[in-house]
This record gives sequence, structure tokens and C-alpha cells, in this order.
Amino acid sequence: MALYHINIRTESHIAECIDVERDDLTGLRLEMARFVGELLRDHAEQIWVDEDWRVDVTDANGAIIYVMHIGANEVGKKGEE
Repeated sequence: MALYHINIRTESHIAECIDVERDDLTGLRLEMARFVGELLRDHAEQIWVDEDWRVDVTDANGAIIYVMHIGANEVGKKGEE
């Protein structure tokens, strides 16, 4: 099985989060999606602080395989502050 790393990058922070072993890219994509779902669940308040997150999967050599962008924007109504 090949080793991959799932990383989070924000404007202010880069974190290598977890290592996963997968023998096919479909399984790797599913693991990434599950990771993002748990990330949003566990850190729902933080997404509003950094607003733009990038989650990527790299191989053992550091080459980027997949990227997922997560953004949160507050759009106020006219006249609201």
C-alpha cells in the first residue's frame, strides 16, 4: 500500500494532519472526503475565522495528488452591520 499525507492549509497555518495508506486512488479520495467532513464537524467555528481552507493529499515524495478548497463567507443584507 502507498503512503499519503492529508494536510490543511489556511492563510495563517499549515498542518500535516494524518497519514493514510491506500492501494487505490478511489479509496484515497473517499478517505479525504471523510476527513474533510470530520474537520468541518470538529472545527465548525474556526472556518469562520480563517475563511479559506485548502485540504490536500500528497504522496510520500510530497507531490500533490488531490486538492479540496473550503470557503466560508458571510454575506450581509444591505444596511446590516
